[in-house]
Amino acid sequence: DKHGSENIEEIKEVVRQLVEASNEPVAQMELVDSLQRLGVSYHFEKEIKVIMDSIFEDKKESKDLYIAALKFRLLRQHGYHASP
Repeated sequence: DKHGSENIEEIKEVVRQLVEASNEPVAQMELVDSLQRLGVSYHFEKEIKVIMDSIFEDKKESKDLYIAALKFRLLRQHGYHASP
């Protein structure tokens, strides 16, 4: 229905704004992870590609196990070469 599709478009726009506003790598990775877990990541493929390219280029290693594991998993899920 028309009202439902308007709501979906509003939600997509809000998420796009979140993606663009976030420049903190950990927040970006958590956003990508959340979008995947919710099953809506296909709506944001371009935005996720930009985030993943930036995460891949960031060669800083984290001493935090959660962040390192999240980065490794997301990179592998998106086809990037990552080693533990």
